Amino acid sequence: MALISITLVFSYLFINSYDFDLKKIFKDYIDIIFFASVMVVVQIIGVVFNLNFLIDFSYLGFDTGGIVLNAPRGRFHSWFYEPSFMAYAFAPIVFVSLCKLFRIGNLISKEKALFIIIISLMTQSSIGFLGFLLSISIIGFSKFPILKRPVILFVVAFCFILGSILIYRIPPVKLRVDHTIALFLNENVTADDIVKTNLSTYALYSNYEITKMAFNKNPVFGTGIGTYELNYDTYLNKVIPDITWRKFHKLNRQDANSLFFRILVEMGLFGLLFYLYFVLSRKLKYSSTIKTDSEQSLWIINNGVFVLIFLRLIRQGHYTMLGFILLILIYLISFKQAKAIKATK
Repeated sequence: MALISITLVFSYLFINSYDFDLKKIFKDYIDIIFFASVMVVVQIIGVVFNLNFLIDFSYLGFDTGGIVLNAPRGRFHSWFYEPSFMAYAFAPIVFVSLCKLFRIGNLISKEKALFIIIISLMTQSSIGFLGFLLSISIIGFSKFPILKRPVILFVVAFCFILGSILIYRIPPVKLRVDHTIALFLNENVTADDIVKTNLSTYALYSNYEITKMAFNKNPVFGTGIGTYELNYDTYLNKVIPDITWRKFHKLNRQDANSLFFRILVEMGLFGLLFYLYFVLSRKLKYSSTIKTDSEQSLWIINNGVFVLIFLRLIRQGHYTMLGFILLILIYLISFKQAKAIKATK
């Protein structure tokens, strides 16, 4: 709770230092992501010429995780710890970039937008691809009267399905999807079944089982903020067979693997419903009346952060990691600023 409070105060002071100019903040955010994208190009050059210092930036103080192993297989994640971390950081800016290609707003140039989108796909992260599809869906249903035009709706649905199939065929994505489906559909999971999966699937499954048991014990108000680790230690041995992974891999012990799981355990159904209401009630809707640059920018920023919030619910349960508190504040302020502009019309 102390870390959340400190991060919240720092985030507010940071936004205040920009005089609450969210457009300026996002332009700087875009520059950072663009630079991170350039570093991926540097990593690609490093792989081609077998120059390790161009691939692994740990000597600069970054914890780049398994980039040395991932890069030769075509998975790049710049200076971030793993591909999913880069996908989270890129998600709002990928939304900004897609908006530009659909002629919404002027936060970024077309050239930068296209470059960032291409680089973001090189993470080969399933969560990143999901964010890409969600962004396309939000933009498509917001700008175009799809529901009123069956032909357009059919084309969009076809493209969405085709895109999903193509993404599924990417080896890292297919591996995780296949293992996850097989494990969750198995009604009698054994130690051998778990060992045959990958660590990502094991992390999701183990935290799901822990969440289910902890929620059944305290379904309404949960066990309190910051108590997930205690629940993990209490229930892990009860829901996972005696295997090596259980002993040596305490995966997502602190964050529950997903914000959805963590909120459900720590704040119960009451906390989850409150959080969902808070998020959904502050999502800006696109309208034909949104014509000024300021209004379009606020809509883009608000919905770009919404994509990230959705992705974090699915995976990554840290409350503060990767500037999440800062972006939540930006989400709230963008909503208030847009409403204030509308009230003056």
